[in-house]
Amino acid sequence: MILPWNDRSVEDQSLFNPAFCGLVLRTACRGYGEDVVNGRPVPLMHAFLVLPIVLNARMRESLPTLKTRMTTWVTAHPEHVAELGDRAREMVGVTREAIQFGCAQDWLTISGEGLRPGSHKFRPDPPRLASDTDDVRACHVAARFLGRWLPKEDRPSTILSLLGVAP
Repeated sequence: MILPWNDRSVEDQSLFNPAFCGLVLRTACRGYGEDVVNGRPVPLMHAFLVLPIVLNARMRESLPTLKTRMTTWVTAHPEHVAELGDRAREMVGVTREAIQFGCAQDWLTISGEGLRPGSHKFRPDPPRLASDTDDVRACHVAARFLGRWLPKEDRPSTILSLLGVAP
């Protein structure tokens, strides 16, 4: 269960801000659309992997290149796989809140069984603020990467299994 906004710590309000998290998810959706030929949406189960990976600096910094197969990365980083299931479960509420906020702002759209960028136009996309830190920029880079990397595996269930996450 997610705490009411006023009951959250300042750190949680900053890191798990629904606007920021919604934009990170939008960035992942845009990355997914770059490499998927038939324009499928990001499977919702993949959307619930993005924030737990991207918002964890150690995991984000260990992400490989697009040429690296997920099995290779998982084998090289068993410590991340061991943590991801719990982290993903803990962040379900944050991800739901980000999706709801993103949909309300038309930054995201739920389409069939997946998530797509909404019709709201940003220039640039994702928006950049003078106050953005290196971490904020790194989160968007990692989200775009995940959006492009996740569809390279056969099936969404294969990805969940490799990462040690149950649907």
